Amino acid sequence: MGKKKVYGVKNGKIPGVYQTWKECEEQIKGYSGAEYKGFSTEEEAKIYVYGTPLESIKVSEKKNLKKSMEEEEKPPSMSNNTIKDPNILKAYVDGSYNEKTKEYSCGVVLLLNGKELLFSKKGNAPHLASMRNVAGELLGAQYAMAFALKNKGKFKELWIYHDYSGIEMWCTGQWKTNQAGTKAYKNYYQEKVRGNIDVRFKKVKAHSGDHYNDKADELAKKAIDL
Repeated sequence: MGKKKVYGVKNGKIPGVYQTWKECEEQIKGYSGAEYKGFSTEEEAKIYVYGTPLESIKVSEKKNLKKSMEEEEKPPSMSNNTIKDPNILKAYVDGSYNEKTKEYSCGVVLLLNGKELLFSKKGNAPHLASMRNVAGELLGAQYAMAFALKNKGKFKELWIYHDYSGIEMWCTGQWKTNQAGTKAYKNYYQEKVRGNIDVRFKKVKAHSGDHYNDKADELAKKAIDL
């Protein structure tokens, strides 16, 4: 049996990463100048799609995007789990996307001083939704940073555990920010977080049995009824 492929549509009806050929074909069929490619991993497909320039977005749309990314969040719920690691705020983040509703979502698990905080949120801003689950990944990471800023002084470092490389690469400038969503994310980190919070990015392998990464994934899926 051949190795399963995922498909990256760089130029099509809705650019993004698709899990089946049928989904990919729907985005490129009848689309003049379509660009797409098959990959063995989702990570490679994401880099192909989101690491290259796309169409520019109007200034007014960029402002709306920034507003949606920086929207005030509600406090997360709290459970009685005891995960003790003094002076370090750990955040496991993940994102998801619902093809039917065109909604993206994030799931966040925050661990600090014996407490576990759970958070999830969904959104449907059109130009963020075009990034599919990546929009949720960014939303989750930004929420973790916002939470850290609000609770500054209660810990020394913020560790963000993520399974998508862009969470770190866009913040550090190793990847170009060619879309309004990635630019807003990087700007938030550069202008508000860096210098105020010591952030360390920790890459984890997706769907590898990591308890909290899986939990963040479940929270993101539940938020959009997947």
